[in-house]
Amino acid sequence: MLAPSQPSTLAFKIERLSIDYGAVSSPLSELNLDIRAGEITCILGESGCGKTTLLKALGGFLIGRNTGGVLFEGRYLTGPTSEVVMIFQENNLFPWLSVNGNVSFGLRFQEGSRSQHRDAAKRMLDLVGLGAAADRYPHELSGGMRQRVAIARALVTDPQVLLLDEPFSALDIALRRRMHALMHTLWESTRKTMVMVTHNVEEAIQVGHRVIVLGGQPARVLIDQNCNFAAMKDRYSKEFLQLQREIEAMIHEGGTEE
Repeated sequence: MLAPSQPSTLAFKIERLSIDYGAVSSPLSELNLDIRAGEITCILGESGCGKTTLLKALGGFLIGRNTGGVLFEGRYLTGPTSEVVMIFQENNLFPWLSVNGNVSFGLRFQEGSRSQHRDAAKRMLDLVGLGAAADRYPHELSGGMRQRVAIARALVTDPQVLLLDEPFSALDIALRRRMHALMHTLWESTRKTMVMVTHNVEEAIQVGHRVIVLGGQPARVLIDQNCNFAAMKDRYSKEFLQLQREIEAMIHEGGTEE
């Protein structure tokens, strides 16, 4: 997955972003951050630091609660857009629809014939390795398979950006690592901009081209690290272990050191 080298465009520009939750204090205040296009950015931080809040802001779900702004491809977000799709921790598949029906669901709102939609769904299911499971139902699938269906359903509509909120948190470590490999495969095939929130430091380093650590109250960027070189993808390398220790220490300290 050793590309891109130096992306020249921004997917998102976050300008002095603050979120107003009324009586509840917000973890985000005056945050500035750029998310580059065409790469995987993983966001880490202690619980409550604003990771998921940031992801929702990137999805356009917090308009009316924010000051500052989020620019998507150079224009201010004014609400959710079909160009940015979000996958949550729960896969939220429709239990009464087959795997093919779930993946095809979003296509019914797009142009094209039924056969074109069916072909598009098949291509995406083949990409995530579930072509043979098209006629099965969610209750017949493992957790990892259901999450792959959710990813296929998000990608089949061809969004510009995929936002992922701890999508593999419920999976065991062996399955998580297989999903990491799938993420690399999907990125190689689509070159989509992906932003993933996770609590798992190993996951962030192995999946991301770039790792951002948030911390403090209000949250600020504590670490912004390029992880896109071969040694960093070997979880036994000194480079990997050094960054893992640095991130874990920073999260444990809660960003209290200046």
